[in-house]
Amino acid sequence: MTVTLLLETLTSGQIAASILEFPHWRVEAETRESAISQLQATFLDRLKHVEAVAWDVLLPTLEPTWMPFAGTFRDDPDFAAIMDAIRHERDTGDDSEVDPAYYE
Repeated sequence: MTVTLLLETLTSGQIAASILEFPHWRVEAETRESAISQLQATFLDRLKHVEAVAWDVLLPTLEPTWMPFAGTFRDDPDFAAIMDAIRHERDTGDDSEVDPAYYE
């Protein structure tokens, strides 16, 4: 297992050391080396009494709200024509804007 040690210099001059993955395991010491050493010892000692258990949480799956409408226009020739026109417009590559006179 690899963990990340976080070292912080406090205003008192002491060094606070904690483990990123286990933020509640924290020590304070006079030197950086001492803080690291104390944290490692504390972590290894506590680890003897800790068991990690995997838990697969089954979340309820909700049907998307649009699902009842899926396929509504499947056999509608008018809708097919509209979609063809939209595809054609999208695929023409015409990047021009709407005629500004339209807004006058």
